[in-house]
Order: sequence, then C-alpha cells, then structure tokens
Amino acid sequence: MSGSVYNEDYKIPDRFVGLVIGRGGEQIKRLQLESGCKIRIASESDGSIDRSCTLTGSQESIDEAKRMLDDVVRRGLSRENGQGGQQQQQRGGGGDYQQRNNNFGGGQRRY
Repeated sequence: MSGSVYNEDYKIPDRFVGLVIGRGGEQIKRLQLESGCKIRIASESDGSIDRSCTLTGSQESIDEAKRMLDDVVRRGLSRENGQGGQQQQQRGGGGDYQQRNNNFGGGQRRY
C-alpha cells in the first residue's frame, strides 16, 4: 500500500530547531520538498531538551525526512564541537535521534 499516509512523532534537540527551520523557513521547506514528507514542529518545547515533531507522509518519505533531520542535527553538533566531519557522542546517544511515540497535545507550527 504505497498510497498510505502515516503520522509519526519524532524528536529533535530543542537547541537546533532554528537550524532545522532555517532563515525564513527555507531549510524546512527544502527538507519537506526533497523528502516528500510534511514536517510540523511543536511551537514550544515542554521544558525538555527535545522538541516534538510530527512527520506525515508515506513510510518512505518519513524515513527520508528522519535521515535528513538527523543530518541537520549532526551538522549542528559538529559546529558546536568545532569539528569538520567528526561527531562526538553527547547525552549517551550521539546524533541519531530515534522515533519516540509520544502524544503531545500542544500547538504545532505548519510550514
């Protein structure tokens, strides 16, 4: 069933939300266009270090969006660490932010 549409909750580090959105929303628009997945980022964090996102699309487009989001986060981590291509592991997990199925009520930004 390639025509099925799925919703998946996903987390990104709150401090990289601006990097994911980009200036004028250009980065998130590019991510959505290239992955084919709709990405909604919660307008506020719930006080945690991660921000909830909802990914909507085919399973393939969701998987591609997660890969692309992870790449953006890795670049942000590399910049923080002053590294060109190497990434240090932080918070016990590094840059591979895995799906967490949480249902957060709060508002969502749409881009």
